[in-house]
Amino acid sequence: MHDVAAIPFHLLRPLWLLALIPVAAVFALVRWRQSPQLQWGGVIAPHLLRHLIVQPGAGRGVSPLYLVAFGLLLGIVALSGPTWRRELPPFVEDKAPLMIALALNASMGETDVAPSRLERAKQKIRDLLAVRSGARTGLVAYAGSAHLVMPLTDDRAVMEPFLAALEPGLMPADGKNATSAVALAASSLAAETVPGTILIVADDPGAGQPAVRQLAGRNGLVMLSVTSSRTGEGLALGSDVVRVSADASDIGALERRIETRYQSAQGDRFGMQWRDEGYWLLLPMALLSLLWFRRGTTVAWVVAFALLSQPSPARAEESFRFADLWLTPDQQGRIAFDRGDYATAAKRFADPMWHGIAAYRAFDFLTAAQEFSRVNSIEGKFALGNAQAQNHAFEKAIAAYDEVLKAQPGNVAAKTNRAIVQAALDAREAKRRKQEQDDSAPPDEKADEMRVDPNQKGGKKIQVTPDDMTTAGAAEAWMRQVQTTPADFLKQKFAIQAATAPAGAGERP
Repeated sequence: MHDVAAIPFHLLRPLWLLALIPVAAVFALVRWRQSPQLQWGGVIAPHLLRHLIVQPGAGRGVSPLYLVAFGLLLGIVALSGPTWRRELPPFVEDKAPLMIALALNASMGETDVAPSRLERAKQKIRDLLAVRSGARTGLVAYAGSAHLVMPLTDDRAVMEPFLAALEPGLMPADGKNATSAVALAASSLAAETVPGTILIVADDPGAGQPAVRQLAGRNGLVMLSVTSSRTGEGLALGSDVVRVSADASDIGALERRIETRYQSAQGDRFGMQWRDEGYWLLLPMALLSLLWFRRGTTVAWVVAFALLSQPSPARAEESFRFADLWLTPDQQGRIAFDRGDYATAAKRFADPMWHGIAAYRAFDFLTAAQEFSRVNSIEGKFALGNAQAQNHAFEKAIAAYDEVLKAQPGNVAAKTNRAIVQAALDAREAKRRKQEQDDSAPPDEKADEMRVDPNQKGGKKIQVTPDDMTTAGAAEAWMRQVQTTPADFLKQKFAIQAATAPAGAGERP
């Protein structure tokens, strides 16, 4: 990552400081012309003039000349772009992928943390999901073995029934096999372009031992210790271990650790850009502008400008915003964007790239694609591919990524996204061909007669493999076809996986 401490403060546009030269020249000229010696030197003898000049009193106040000069100084410094910290590019995702490994060993049923360690852990997971709204999160359950409950998803409603159903009785064997859980979570994050974070929620701080950290690989490892301060007294908690609390301070600590690690990884991959902090000088400039309303300093052109800015009668029906008098559409859009109001930002931005980014963040992918198509740059083509992929226009997305790779063959992000979109396109085509084959098959005909063989000892035996339980959509298909509860489904799934997995190994996704 770039070394921020090397140059903590500098100017993004230092050439703007050259504008201080004419300001200083005009200030000196006006001060010289206001000099009494210049005004009366040709009329009154110099030896008499110095006795006739009356020095201004101390209560006169600050001259408007100084106020104007100071306001211009602040404005020029703001335009020069002072900065001292970095930020991610605006199109980069700002939420980290997270895999949660929840312990379901027998000790999680202890009640030293009300109502129980497990129930408190579930509550904290729900709170964390709420804070990370829109971020992709997966869930692993482990005891003597580890099992994937839910792959990465941004839909909390899908995860909720399975999270609520998790109990120690569902696990094939009791234990604290955190190594298998971390290995399984790491494999689920292996396809991510940048590292994610693995959160262990357990009552055993030893889950953060070096062997477990090594299995996390490139991903960050954080633990939420679900034990009371009395029970966990004397246990050595590492810097990445957060103890459960009655308030939301533990969730805040976890979120900070997760996002800090992710933004660091994003910065290494996409590069960090300096954040323009010049807008902070707008506040003192606005305070200085209030002095124009003092008697004797009000300028008439301010009133004239306000009157001329009023909409004509023909446009009276159009919406008129007071901010339009002072801020450009892009400035208004950036304010709404920084506030997280992406829908409003998309309406304000005039710049097509920023308009598209705001629309993309507001999940309006059609508008985002339209705006990105107007941007003739590598960043615009890459963003267009992402928007078209979200629109399920996979062919157009691949074409956009190909244009990026043609200009930058080493663009890893474009290669990764293209491979993902190509896989989605191939899966859709395979599904379409299968449907066409099913439609062309002859219709089933009912039997003329049905008889029951009394000598039949049993039905047809069906062998279920672990892959049948872990493929995409398996849980949804099972719940749709079989009248069972999430707990029954998970218990059956875990039992099959444990019976077929090698000894001492957890589930493989």
